[in-house]
Amino acid sequence: MGKLIASPLRYLTFVDDKQLFQATLGLKAPWFVSEVKLNKTDKRLDIFIDFERGARFPCPECQSLCELHDTSQRTWRHLNFFEYETYLHARVPRTSCPKHGVRQVDLPWARPNSGFTLHIEAMVLALSDEMSVAGIAGHLNVNEDSIWRILQHYVNEARKDVDLSQVEQLAIDEFAVQKGHRYVTFFYDLKGRKVIHIAEGKGKESFASFVQAVEGRLDPKKIKLVCMDLSPAFIGGCRETFPDAIMVFDHFHVIKLLNDTIDRIRLEEARENQLLKKTKFLWLTNPENLEEWQERKLLQVKDLDIKTAKAYQFKLAIQRTWQLPPQLAKAYLRKWIRWAERCNLPEMEKLAKSIRNHFDGIVESVRQRVTSGYAEGLNNKIRTAFRRAYGFKAKEYRDTMIYLVAGGLQLPIQS
Repeated sequence: MGKLIASPLRYLTFVDDKQLFQATLGLKAPWFVSEVKLNKTDKRLDIFIDFERGARFPCPECQSLCELHDTSQRTWRHLNFFEYETYLHARVPRTSCPKHGVRQVDLPWARPNSGFTLHIEAMVLALSDEMSVAGIAGHLNVNEDSIWRILQHYVNEARKDVDLSQVEQLAIDEFAVQKGHRYVTFFYDLKGRKVIHIAEGKGKESFASFVQAVEGRLDPKKIKLVCMDLSPAFIGGCRETFPDAIMVFDHFHVIKLLNDTIDRIRLEEARENQLLKKTKFLWLTNPENLEEWQERKLLQVKDLDIKTAKAYQFKLAIQRTWQLPPQLAKAYLRKWIRWAERCNLPEMEKLAKSIRNHFDGIVESVRQRVTSGYAEGLNNKIRTAFRRAYGFKAKEYRDTMIYLVAGGLQLPIQS
């Protein structure tokens, strides 16, 4: 009969402790648990693993059974057993393969070069959906960098398996990652609604970064449509990189330009008109999304004889473009441009000129019925992930979190 281990293992009265942990870890010959040590003072459980004398192991390259070359002692952090921190210890064999030389064998409980077992890494992946990296590190009592390295490994491995061969439509958007106008550019699979590449900056060099990253997996010549904002750098990069693609300037990006223009006008007027103080949200939000008290506040100011209210009416008017059939939308947008060019609001006249210069791409968004508006939803997830991460020590960690929440990756689930 197996011995009774002290609390909390006292419940396992009739089971040999070595057999118990061998079954729990799923070990099979030639591996076995050779010893179990419980330190009640430090609340630590150490499990020692060994292999049968004379065992042969498959070469990791060709799977041929090979003779043992040598071993090295290693330790891995495992899932806690109740409140006890648990560690595995083992001699890690290296084989001597006639074809591939000396190679370290694959272990059933841990991946190569990791100080954690597969079980605890699976828990890290599961917890990352809800907890910050700092929170996971605190919960498991490990260093934050260790959590980042685990997440980075599985994200990078999952990205290798993403099939890009059928991607024909892209959305491209910029995202501010730090104060001081530091940006990254996201390349989305428009139909798949996921981030497939992150490039530093927001210029034409972002497109070169994308082409390099997807080389051999995606042919730029097969891209038929690119949805993006009206940035000259994006337009130039798109023409060079995707020469056969239709450029689309969608509702989301056009309205963003309107909102930026309205807010500049509001800020200027607010210097002399106290009614415009703290009203930014009212002008930039669609009326149907306002709460009742916000609607009342907007009613007090939207019909005033002020530039902000006039600019706001231009925004409401242009939104009708995307509610019309393509031919009617085209005629309607031309009328809107003529109206905006004669409105005696210099900021709106400038915007009308920009919309005229990008007229075909805007109309194309109506014809194609495509939008990158969903990207804002992904961007909100990314902002939430940033807050959960409490900052990034390296851009690689930043990108890891972005791909984790917005990359549509299939991460492994370890049972």
